[in-house]
Amino acid sequence: MHLKFSALASQFLDDPHSVRHAVRWPVLVWEAPPAGVRPLFTRSTLTGLSLRRPTLAEPLVLEVRKRPQGITTPVPGITLGRTPDNDIIVEDPTVSRVHATFSEEKHTGVWYVADDGSHNGTWHNGTLLIPGRPTPLFDRASLRFGDVLATFVDFSAFNQFILDWLARHSRGARAAAHVTDGGLTRGG
Repeated sequence: MHLKFSALASQFLDDPHSVRHAVRWPVLVWEAPPAGVRPLFTRSTLTGLSLRRPTLAEPLVLEVRKRPQGITTPVPGITLGRTPDNDIIVEDPTVSRVHATFSEEKHTGVWYVADDGSHNGTWHNGTLLIPGRPTPLFDRASLRFGDVLATFVDFSAFNQFILDWLARHSRGARAAAHVTDGGLTRGG
């Protein structure tokens, strides 16, 4: 399920505790790459995707949780891929049909991600993962699935993530406001 980051941030500003109740599981925050950044991978396949994508102003928040499976046999873990039969659907042509799997270690509560032999790889904090080998995720981790950049955020760290994101983007907006036709000016 995709959630609107702006709605969660607005809700957080009104009542921080309400977001803690709304987001009770980890999330992936999928942000658009900065302007001018070209994709790394040219190898992609399309399967009639509607291509719901984040924008610079509106990241997509993807819940890391199992979807109800209906009649099909449940697959262990929480799958991420571009096809509708995954728990987390990432509509990008550089993401494999079944790209990666998330799992939680029940005794410790530590979350893990494993690449499922994807075509363009899964990256954790800049390191390419070995397919099939789970890697621990803690409160916050930078992930890349093909060309998709996302931040894994445990529910306990989501409120701080919102504050950091708002601060980062308000600085960018203030810096852009100090650009004039003649170049940069000193801001206050």
